[in-house]
Amino acid sequence: MSMSSRLNIIPEVSSTSMNKPSFRKSYCGTKKTLILLGIIFTFPFSACSSGPMDSKKSLPHSPLDMGKLKEALSYTRGGTKADEGWPKIIRYTQTTYDYKTDVINQLEKTFEMKKKPYRIIPHAVGVAEILWAICPRERIAAYNEFAADPEFCFIADLVKKRGTIFKSKQTELVIGYHPDLVFTVFYSEAAFKEKLKQARIPYFDLGYFGTIESIKDQIILIGKIIGEEGNATALVKVMDEKIQELKKKIPKTPQPIRILYYDEGGYIPGKSSNFNSICEIIGVINVGAEQGIKSWSQIDYETLLKWNPEIILVPEGSNLKKLLMSSEILSHASAIREKKVYYIPGVYLRVDSQYMILSANLIAGITYEKSF
Repeated sequence: MSMSSRLNIIPEVSSTSMNKPSFRKSYCGTKKTLILLGIIFTFPFSACSSGPMDSKKSLPHSPLDMGKLKEALSYTRGGTKADEGWPKIIRYTQTTYDYKTDVINQLEKTFEMKKKPYRIIPHAVGVAEILWAICPRERIAAYNEFAADPEFCFIADLVKKRGTIFKSKQTELVIGYHPDLVFTVFYSEAAFKEKLKQARIPYFDLGYFGTIESIKDQIILIGKIIGEEGNATALVKVMDEKIQELKKKIPKTPQPIRILYYDEGGYIPGKSSNFNSICEIIGVINVGAEQGIKSWSQIDYETLLKWNPEIILVPEGSNLKKLLMSSEILSHASAIREKKVYYIPGVYLRVDSQYMILSANLIAGITYEKSF
């Protein structure tokens, strides 16, 4: 990985394999859309499908108050310790994903930051949402356009008010903001990083992450890099507290409820997806993981019928509910018979930040609707 003269990354330990963090793939007809950590590469779902949407008012009540939960996850301040001084060297583990082999690699590295960054730019929505909670907001110099889009970001309305927004490929504009540090992720284009390097703009590549535990790790790492360790630790503590609070609200069932998330083109998330983390939080079974899917896999109606989930979730803005409910093949499937196919707003499905707990809260309300 190339870094500027002010950010030095030094490889130290060979890579090892581990379970893959989450990402989402959406397919609109023959056009492939890849959504990773809240950034979309081509078109959002609403541009691909024009099907009906369920009104958000029709969704069952969630176990925790959604407004208060979001507020708690949006601003944390913890104890501060004496400034260690700058430059500082941070040892960390960078995670990367090899699409050809479907393997996650980890590499131990050393990061040197020459001075405390006061003008910070996140290149991904998930990173923007994390910084919003732990970093004094005047230090965030600009936001990616998708951070200002409510289809992709939970704080979009607040980001719009700040008004400093750039498009993903507007490297020159980013350089013109004179940032002290740009946070990139594994899908940030190589050309974007190369231009930052040529302009001597320091950037730090956070690599690949998405599961709830990996998000906690990244929050702590970001806190160390920007000198907000106390706030980062406080956010992780709030996350843990809210997860436990949510779990206490979940009613006991004779058997865990089996849920399947069915995306455009029949793609199903498996064990290493962010959806699986959400399922684990609320005590349900992700049918994709149950059936041995690692990341994402495409299935047909016959397979869906064979797996016979109790609840099916589909992305809002698609016509998938109508298609599933009208299928003769699926007419005997439990979720179809019981009319338990639900639209979910896309922002809850694309989340890769502390707001994943909002998603878990929403889906818990759907799953255990008679309990709240």
